[in-house]
Amino acid sequence: MKIRTIAFGFSLLLLGGMVMAKGPGSRTSLNTVFDQQGKVISIEGVGNTRTIEAKGGETIQIEGADNKVVIHGNVGKLIIEGKGNTVTGHDVSTVTIEGADNMVNIGSLETVQIEGIKNHVHYKSTKNKSGKAKVSTEGADNMVMKVEK
Repeated sequence: MKIRTIAFGFSLLLLGGMVMAKGPGSRTSLNTVFDQQGKVISIEGVGNTRTIEAKGGETIQIEGADNKVVIHGNVGKLIIEGKGNTVTGHDVSTVTIEGADNMVNIGSLETVQIEGIKNHVHYKSTKNKSGKAKVSTEGADNMVMKVEK
């Protein structure tokens, strides 16, 4: 039991050191992992600039601040967690934002969920029969707007 406790403590120490080494000013590279629903493309960190060539149906997850991402192709889901991120893309089925001051400009969009403040989502078209994206927002000064083509 004593060895197990020491090993657990050492594991926590290593994990803590890895978290500290990846501080707010660090830049991380584009990581690609797979889950049950398909491909997930993750961008983490501060100040990253990325262009993503989507094949169709991917989930793109952005965590951090002041990242600039351009998406070419169709994406199933865009998840943004953080502040000051800017995303431009073609077609996204669902956009989910948790944070502040994020800007998203998308061609086609179906659903938007926002929690936070001062987030803006602009889209040109939707496949929804109503002609408008389904929108759910919590927070202050969030905007979802259909813009002219």
